[in-house]
Amino acid sequence: MASNAQLSLMNEILDLEGLSITHYQISNEIGIVLFIEKIDPTATCIYCGSTTRKLHQNNELTIRDLPWAEKAVYLKINRRQMRCNQCGNKFTEELSYVRKKRTYTERFKTKIIEEVLNSNMKNVAKRNGVSEQEIETMLKDLGQ
Repeated sequence: MASNAQLSLMNEILDLEGLSITHYQISNEIGIVLFIEKIDPTATCIYCGSTTRKLHQNNELTIRDLPWAEKAVYLKINRRQMRCNQCGNKFTEELSYVRKKRTYTERFKTKIIEEVLNSNMKNVAKRNGVSEQEIETMLKDLGQ
């Protein structure tokens, strides 16, 4: 079990505001898995702008992040579906570091695009353990 000092250091290294690492696992096969949670229990309604704490549903996501040393890093986070107290609508909270329906962080996308600009898609895909199709999606996102 990680100590509070270890988790605090890991949170500094992760550098994602508003998130906290609760624990982690290291696997020789896949790399490092960081289990993270939002510090703020509230979310802002995308329909009316009011703040709510009312949880409707939990959706656990596993997303790829920047590697540490030579190890792949995956973040496991709960993307909460909330219900607004004000307007009653259900909504999925926005996460600033990952776009909807994506399996990687924005900073991982930036890294991959920079590598593609200095190499080619096939080599970058192989080196980073992603598909060429994912890289194409990243490039399309950049164009938007």
